[in-house]
Amino acid sequence: MSGAPSGTVTLLFTDVEGSTRLWDAERDAMAAALRRHDEILRDAIEQAGGYVFKTAGDSFCAAFSAARAGLDAALAAQRRLSARSWPTSRPIVVRMALHAGVCEERDGDYFGPAVNRVARLLTVAQGGEVLVSGVAAELLSDELPDGVGLRELGTRQLKDLSRPERIYQVEAAFLAGRTEPPTAPQPVASAGPRASDADRDRVVEVLRTAASDGRLTPDDLDQRLEIALTARTLADLAPLLADLTSVAAVEVPDRTRIECGSGTAKRDGSWVVPRRMEIQVGSGTVRLDFRQAVIAAPVLRIDTQVASGTLKLITRPGIVVDADDVKVRSGSVKVVPPAGSDNPVELRVKISGRVASGSVIARGPRHNWWVALWRWVLRRPADDSRTALPASSR
Repeated sequence: MSGAPSGTVTLLFTDVEGSTRLWDAERDAMAAALRRHDEILRDAIEQAGGYVFKTAGDSFCAAFSAARAGLDAALAAQRRLSARSWPTSRPIVVRMALHAGVCEERDGDYFGPAVNRVARLLTVAQGGEVLVSGVAAELLSDELPDGVGLRELGTRQLKDLSRPERIYQVEAAFLAGRTEPPTAPQPVASAGPRASDADRDRVVEVLRTAASDGRLTPDDLDQRLEIALTARTLADLAPLLADLTSVAAVEVPDRTRIECGSGTAKRDGSWVVPRRMEIQVGSGTVRLDFRQAVIAAPVLRIDTQVASGTLKLITRPGIVVDADDVKVRSGSVKVVPPAGSDNPVELRVKISGRVASGSVIARGPRHNWWVALWRWVLRRPADDSRTALPASSR
C-alpha cells in the first residue's frame, strides 16, 4: 500500500501466544520462528492492501481502508501460519483482533478510542483465533468470503473502556475453535493507595527472579506480568507476590559486617535485611539492593567507613534513607527518594559514619527499557497520549 489510510479504518492487531515461554526454553529456534512469522504477517497484510504502522516484539498493528481487506489479511495469515512447519517444539499460534472506527492518523501512527478498543479486544483472544468487534462485524456481514462465518460470543466489558463490546469469532475450517465465550477476569480489589511505576517495576523484578528460580512457570509469569504492568493500586499488586515472599517465619540477623577493600561486594535478590550493618569500604564498591529484599524489622542502622570507594543503596517505595549523621571530608553523600515516596514507610535506613574521598549514594532503580516496552504494549490502550514506543526499543 502506498500510504496510510485515514478517517474510518479497520485495525488489525496480532500477538503470538505463549512467546515468553518459547523464548525462555528455545531461544535459537524461537528467533528463527519469529523471522518466519514476521514474513508471513507482513506479506499477508501488504497483499491485502494494509499498512503496518507499528510492531512491538512479536506483535503487529496494521490499518486497512476496508473491513473486508482486514479480514482477508487475517485469514491469509492464519492459513499460512497453520500450514507452516516450525523449528520450535510446538507451532507458533497467533491471536488476532479486528475493529473499525474513526482514527486520527499522524506521522504514520494512529490515535483515538478505536486503537484502544482493538488492543483490549486482542487481550481476550486465544491463540489461532480472529476476534471481531460489533462494528467490524456489521461491516463484514454482507461480504464474508465463502466458507467463513461469524459466531457471536456475547458482550464483554473490556478493561478500562466505558462501553461494553459485543464480540464475534471468525469461523473457518483452518481456524482454532472455541467451545466457550471469553470469560471475564476475576475482580481485583481497586481501593487503596495508587500504584506508581516504581511499585510496578519492583513487582516485575520479583516475578522475573521467581521465574528464574523455578517458583513460577512461564505461563504464570506471563499472566502476572500483564496484571503487574496494568495495576492501578497497591492492592492490585499485593496478590501477585503473596505466595512468593513471606517474612512471618524469617529470623532477622541482629548484625551483619561487610568489608570490601577493592572490587565489589553486594547484597541483592531476596536477602534478609538485618537490624544493623557495619560496612567498611576501601577503593571498591558495596551495593545493597533492597528491591526484592525481605524486610522483617522496621529499622536498619548502618555504620560505615568509606575511604575512596562507594557505598550504594538501591531502594524502593516505602524505604526511607537518613544519612544526616554521615561525616564527609572531601567525598559526597547523595540521597534520592524513589518514585512513589508517598507510600507507607516499610523500612527506615539510618546511616552514620565517615566518608573520606569516596561516596554514599541512595536512590531508586534506574529506568528499565524492557519494563517500559511491556508497559507500552499492555497499558497504551488506556491512555491515548502514550503512543510511541520507548525510544530504546524502536
